[in-house]
Amino acid sequence: MKITDKENNQFRIILNLDKKSYLKFLKEVKELGKKYEHDSNSNYLKYTSVISGIKTPDMKTGGWTNRCEDFKFIIFLDFDNIQFWQVQVQLEYLIRIFNLSPFYVFETESLNDENGNEYGSYNCVCLTKKKFHEVLDIQDETNCDQSHKHVPKIYRFKSHVLRNLPKGKKGRPKFKCVVGDEKLVHTQEVSSAHLDFLKKAYDVPHINYRNKDGLTKLWLSEYSTSSK
Repeated sequence: MKITDKENNQFRIILNLDKKSYLKFLKEVKELGKKYEHDSNSNYLKYTSVISGIKTPDMKTGGWTNRCEDFKFIIFLDFDNIQFWQVQVQLEYLIRIFNLSPFYVFETESLNDENGNEYGSYNCVCLTKKKFHEVLDIQDETNCDQSHKHVPKIYRFKSHVLRNLPKGKKGRPKFKCVVGDEKLVHTQEVSSAHLDFLKKAYDVPHINYRNKDGLTKLWLSEYSTSSK
């Protein structure tokens, strides 16, 4: 157990438990919390205690990052548990508002609900290059996964990552479709390195890009996840 004391009676406790002890701890801490909240004076509730638990990441996988060689970035979006038509609408909106080239969409999981509507998890990639803060602004216009948005702020490489390798029993993401006009000539600056990777790794449709940056370096990432 690790305890970190901070100013103003703030502290942080980190516990590493097996599953049996973890579930027992959760049960007991709930009862303990109810007791002390009940015993507290409602006029002096000046302290808040937040208890959360996560499964320690132990499953190896890997992905590619959105960083370009000239310190610009392409646009990555990660959507979880969402109806696919909502993903399409958001991507079309982004293309229109931010003058973007088309998005390549990959599915990591896809199901149909009781009404026959497709829903699941989707990775979306646009090769148009932007500054780091511009990518964040574009992501903020969507309801893509919050942790995907914010991890680059704490991740030492300061980039977004999308999985492109198998994870446990799940295979790698499957190419699904392109959202955007494939027949237009697109003049936005795009990343040659990311385009080359897509062509080699997936059978993606040809899109007429007229302003490729000609750079070749692409960064990949290995990481652990706790997902099954």
